[in-house]
Amino acid sequence: MNLLATSWKRWLAWFVIAMLFATACGFLANWQFQRRAQAVAKIELILKNYDVSPVPLTEVVPRSKAEVRESQWRPISLRGRYLTEFTTLVRNRPVAGTAGYLQLIPFEAETGEVVIIERGWIPTGSNNDLPDSDFSVSTEPRTLVGRLRLGEADTTRDSPVGQIASIYLPDIANQTKLTGLETRFYLRLVSELPSDSTYPQPLGKPTLDEGNHLSYALQWILFAVMGFWALIWGIRQEQQHRRQEKESTYARSKKLRRSDLDNAAEDSLNV
Repeated sequence: MNLLATSWKRWLAWFVIAMLFATACGFLANWQFQRRAQAVAKIELILKNYDVSPVPLTEVVPRSKAEVRESQWRPISLRGRYLTEFTTLVRNRPVAGTAGYLQLIPFEAETGEVVIIERGWIPTGSNNDLPDSDFSVSTEPRTLVGRLRLGEADTTRDSPVGQIASIYLPDIANQTKLTGLETRFYLRLVSELPSDSTYPQPLGKPTLDEGNHLSYALQWILFAVMGFWALIWGIRQEQQHRRQEKESTYARSKKLRRSDLDNAAEDSLNV
C-alpha cells in the first residue's frame, strides 16, 4: 500500500509538470497565433490600399492617427518642391545582401504641409562609408505620388552627420526645425513630374507572406498533447510491469510486427 501511494504521488508530480509544460506550450501557441493575425492584417492592408487611386495629401493630413494607420501603402498625391538642403541618408539598409542607404528629402507642398519623401535605395560606395552618387535633386516645382508609410521607432545608435539610423520623424523634425513637418507618416516615392535624369533604386512591393506562425502554433499544441501522452504511456507501462510481477500467467500485450505477420503467412502456405 505504501509503495502504491508513493507511486501515485510520483505520477501526480509528473502530472503537475505535464500541466505546467502544456500551459507554457499554450502560451507559445497563442503567441504564434497572434503573430500570424498581425501578419495577415498587414497583408490585407497592403492588398486593400496598394493599387487604389491616389488621394490628395490635404485629404490625409487631417485624419486621426488610427485613420492614418489604416491608410498605410495608399498612394498620396501632392504638388510642391523639394527642400534639398535637408537631404538625409538612412544608413544600414541592405537590399539583396548589398549594404546601402535610403535617401530622404523633405517636400514642401503648395498647401503648406511638409512631408518626408523616401526617394529610393542607394548602394554603399567603394569605401563602404558613403554612396558614390548622391542623386542630387532640383528644387523646381513638381507633382509627385508616394505611398504612405508610418514612421519608424527611435534608436539610440549614433550616426555620422547627414545620416540617421531610423526614420524616426519627430527626431528629423527636431533636427531640421522645419515648421509643419508631418511626424506621423512619410511617403515612399512612386512617380513625379517633371522627373530627374537619375533616381535611387525604388523599393519593390512588400512580400505577401504570413510566415510559419500557424505551423509553429500547431507544433506547440502537439507538444502539449505529447506531454500528456507520455505521462499516460508511463503510467500504463508501470501498471503492466506491476501486474506482471504479481501474476505469473499475465503476458504484456505486444503489437504484432510486420515480420511476425509475414512469418505466419509463410507458415500457413507451407502446411
